Amino acid sequence: MSPFSPLMKTSAAQRSASRTPGGAPTGGLGLRGWFAGYLGWLVLLTVAAQASLRWYEQGDPAGRSVWLLALGLFYISLCCLFFPAPTAWIVMLLASNEMQIVQPTGLRVLLVSLLCAAATGIANLNEYHLITFLLRYGPITRVRDTRLYRWAARWFSASPFLVVAVFGFLPLPVDVVRWLSILYRYSRVRYFLAYLVGRFPRYLIWSLSAVWLDLNWWQILLIQGVLVAAAAGGILCSIARKRRAGRTGGPELAAAGRMP
Repeated sequence: MSPFSPLMKTSAAQRSASRTPGGAPTGGLGLRGWFAGYLGWLVLLTVAAQASLRWYEQGDPAGRSVWLLALGLFYISLCCLFFPAPTAWIVMLLASNEMQIVQPTGLRVLLVSLLCAAATGIANLNEYHLITFLLRYGPITRVRDTRLYRWAARWFSASPFLVVAVFGFLPLPVDVVRWLSILYRYSRVRYFLAYLVGRFPRYLIWSLSAVWLDLNWWQILLIQGVLVAAAAGGILCSIARKRRAGRTGGPELAAAGRMP
């Protein structure tokens, strides 16, 4: 046996421990590399917006289209748990007949839906890395030890790609599957692709709605306002029901505790 065998085994174990079950590294270099790449993506969009605006001011009509698209992708790339801003309005606005960023209409709808879905995937990946970083510290690391998490992980592991894609398509105000994927340490590549597959048809529906209904900017903002109000109302109603249930169950539980 080589005298370096124990050292080689230790190094192999360390490399294995630094990877998630999906194969994605969770070490510091992986996180720093992602955040550098994410910042570079935002800088690229900023430079593209500034340059295209100058082209537009110089008389190039294509500059306006690139400028609007770059601004829209920048905004969507920020929308996640840490910046929970709505995205329906910007997708519909970019695809609308009023903006006319690309012709023909079919190409515009497909381009906007695909690029916006990719930007959402990037935003969710950034959330993935931020929560992965936070999982290293504090009591949040104990979530994986709970019975609820173990049950959810077994359910999720049956078909994780399909679960993430379906929940990416559904317009839910709180996407718990995103957090479950992160806690489960699902592969980051598959996580991004699943959200791309799920969000593309969702954004395609929004884009087609803006085109077929010939919506202008204030109608789109009105629709987004209604969607936000409905989501907020649902969350508030759920909180109110839980509080009423807690107040109702409290005295009964206390009385039950005094029974012999």
